[in-house]
Amino acid sequence: MRQSVFRSGFRATIAVALTLSFTVAAPAFGAPTNAQIEAKKTEAATAQAERDRMAGELEVRIEEYNAITEALDQTRAQIRDTRADLEIASRELDDSQRQLAERATNIYRGGGTGMLEVLLGTTSFGDFMTRLDLLSRINRNDAQIVAGVKEAKAQVEALERTLQTREAEQVALHEDAEQRARSIEADIRKQEQYLASLDAEVKQLIAEEKERQRQLAAARAAELARQSANSPAGRAAADPGSLGSGHPEVVAIAMKYLGVPYAWGGASPTGFDCSGLCVYVYGKIGISLPRTSASQYKSGKHIDANRLDLLIPGDLVFFGTDGDPSRVHHVGIYVGSGNFIHAPQTGDVVKVSSLTERIATSSDYVGASRF
Repeated sequence: MRQSVFRSGFRATIAVALTLSFTVAAPAFGAPTNAQIEAKKTEAATAQAERDRMAGELEVRIEEYNAITEALDQTRAQIRDTRADLEIASRELDDSQRQLAERATNIYRGGGTGMLEVLLGTTSFGDFMTRLDLLSRINRNDAQIVAGVKEAKAQVEALERTLQTREAEQVALHEDAEQRARSIEADIRKQEQYLASLDAEVKQLIAEEKERQRQLAAARAAELARQSANSPAGRAAADPGSLGSGHPEVVAIAMKYLGVPYAWGGASPTGFDCSGLCVYVYGKIGISLPRTSASQYKSGKHIDANRLDLLIPGDLVFFGTDGDPSRVHHVGIYVGSGNFIHAPQTGDVVKVSSLTERIATSSDYVGASRF
């Protein structure tokens, strides 16, 4: 029972060690970052690699433990079989010795027809020698039987002593293997606690960076909205209550084409440019969009650059040189959580990027459209 519980515990540890994942190992699309976050991620990646190495070593130790357990079980089974053989040999020796004693008693008992009477009852010297030889043969045969049984019993006893010595050695090896495995198991738990602390630190740093970028983006968006309002090409924002529910379903469609290469003038899964991706994806739900990003900016219901709070998945987000609405040159599809999917430029692929980071670091966001 103890071995079964021990093995089950190890299996559970291995399962946790192999399946446990951390935020730092699989960051969300477009998660904000900076040098401090990247350094902490590198530290976490190193720690996780060490945890994985420990898990592999634990597997090796568990297999060693299982092999010793199997050998120990076999030795103990042999000891049980040997003891059963020893009991049989002991009974056979007792039977042989008893039969010999009974024969000796019958031959040498006093007052009856004993050995001397048998010999003296001969009718000739030849008969005498024949009877003497027969008695000698009987005695030798009885003695050989007893000696053989004694030798067999001695061999069984020697085998039992050998097996008991082997069992003691295997028990020591078994305990040592268990101790080493449990030591690694404890180290893995410590490593996972360390990884969890790093994970929490990275999450906190990302949250802080995200808030910093949000504030910068909000301030920058407000400035861009002011500039757009003063531009002749700027659009009047739609009343928030009239925006409608949009088309969040286009996000799942667009995500199917992550990794498709950028192609100038492309509007199919063999290659997309920025506006071609939007035309293709919206076409899948039966909505026909203008072909260029500038024309798409002028379509749909406009959301001012400073109203990031109104954006929902499926909205198109636009970018113009120096934040000028009359110079719109790029478009993407908002996917939520401050991110958008787009076909960036020649040599790149369809991917997800951070909208808040772009707004905070660039001066080209001019607002969004909902269809």
